[in-house]
Amino acid sequence: MPDPSDLEQAKQLIGAGRFDEASEICRRLIAQVEHDEAVYLLAVITGQTGLFAESRTLFERAIKNLPDRSDVTYNYGVVLNTMGRHEEAVTQWTRTLAVNPGHGDAIFNLGRAHADSGAWKEAAEYFEHFLRLHPDKPRALLNLGNVHYRTGGWQSARSYFQRIVTLDDSHVQGWINLGLTEYRDGNPEAAIAHLRKALDLEPNNINAHVNIAQPLLSTSNMREGFAENEWRRKLQDLSFPVTGQRPWNGTDPIERRILLYAEQGQGDAIHFLRYVSILAKRGASVRVYCHPSLTALAKWVVGVESVDCFGDPPPEFDTYAPLMSLPHLLQLTDIEAAPPAPYIALPASSALPSAPLSPRVGIAWAGNPEHEDDANRTCPLTDLKPLIDNTPASFFSLQVGTASGEIEATGLARSITDIGNNFRNFFDTAAAIQSLDLVISVDTAVAHLAGAIGKPVWLMLPRVPDWRWPRQGSETPWYPSMRLFRAVDDGDWSPVVAEMQSALAENDAC
Repeated sequence: MPDPSDLEQAKQLIGAGRFDEASEICRRLIAQVEHDEAVYLLAVITGQTGLFAESRTLFERAIKNLPDRSDVTYNYGVVLNTMGRHEEAVTQWTRTLAVNPGHGDAIFNLGRAHADSGAWKEAAEYFEHFLRLHPDKPRALLNLGNVHYRTGGWQSARSYFQRIVTLDDSHVQGWINLGLTEYRDGNPEAAIAHLRKALDLEPNNINAHVNIAQPLLSTSNMREGFAENEWRRKLQDLSFPVTGQRPWNGTDPIERRILLYAEQGQGDAIHFLRYVSILAKRGASVRVYCHPSLTALAKWVVGVESVDCFGDPPPEFDTYAPLMSLPHLLQLTDIEAAPPAPYIALPASSALPSAPLSPRVGIAWAGNPEHEDDANRTCPLTDLKPLIDNTPASFFSLQVGTASGEIEATGLARSITDIGNNFRNFFDTAAAIQSLDLVISVDTAVAHLAGAIGKPVWLMLPRVPDWRWPRQGSETPWYPSMRLFRAVDDGDWSPVVAEMQSALAENDAC
């Protein structure tokens, strides 16, 4: 029989990261006799060194011969998870708990796996289970707080993040997450205080800098807010792949070919295209590089010389800048200094079919489903039904994508003319909006588009709006033609709909 000291030596070598030496011992032991423990250890080694196919084979052998070993199923789950085989990993960790119900790492990993798949209820149950076994563990508190954050449970999320920083005043991520929760719950001043604490502890923390930008902007601290927002450019996924040219630093743009790329959402792009006219007036040749859905529209922005879409080679240029960086680079951080709307000058069009009633109202009730706040910003079409059923107006759907299917599902096909599914891009949307008397929209690109061309637009805001909308009042300096309607409670649009219905009844569309 193999010498037990060989196995102990192999384990020590694995712990020290000396996998080649540990592998030699295990392979020698297996060659002498079918040694279950050596098979298991070699499965761990090959998994650690990326030999996944061999690792899986070895783990299957080990599980067959060691069916009651929770460490075997647990580590097999770790390897499977590393391979991206997440469902199989969950199966192994579940087997681990069947053998050892108190296996903390398996419980925690199952919580993470369910959170990653969006199974928030199950994720919360696993993290709560882990905390019952290991109270006040920061990693579990952080993850459980994140689950409540993602599901809009601001009070619960706040309590878990507060526990972390109470236990450890130097926990940077705890302060960051506490700040994010306060901001999303409508407390930007508290958010700023928590995020400043994180920056005191770690001055170069990119996430803290990026996340303090929005609460600063929402409290009208535009100069510092836009400066902090520049930290987003340090994130790898926001880099612009260019060679040779340097980014524009805000110096005199006269006779320079400046490429502006729209790295944020389409609503953000429409919003910040207003600054192009300033560059053009200062003598720059402005080229825009953007999403294909925006190219036809961007050509009509005042000051734009040329437009190219992502995926195509960019045009020749001397320097470049992200579109959302223009307020900072131009040092125009007061809203009043921003070029006023309208700043998109479209050609005349008559894109709509005839309508029996006036006013002609365009509606958009759903935003980008991938937006982190989409659940709060989107209004189900059924919630707008009282407005549509009881208002003498002609309604036109500006909605694109799967949400347009709600027209038929809510029985409103006779009340709403669906033109959105004919739109190829935002130029088509803008052409349709030009022919309308009013646009009613949730906080999505359609609202920015209506404001940018100067069309009357009623914006439905959730209880906690985006940073650019003032926290009180019905007006915004960004778009003089826009009127704000505010929800009081998350997910309850009925007071907003009633207020708009009253305004339409008073013929107050403009």
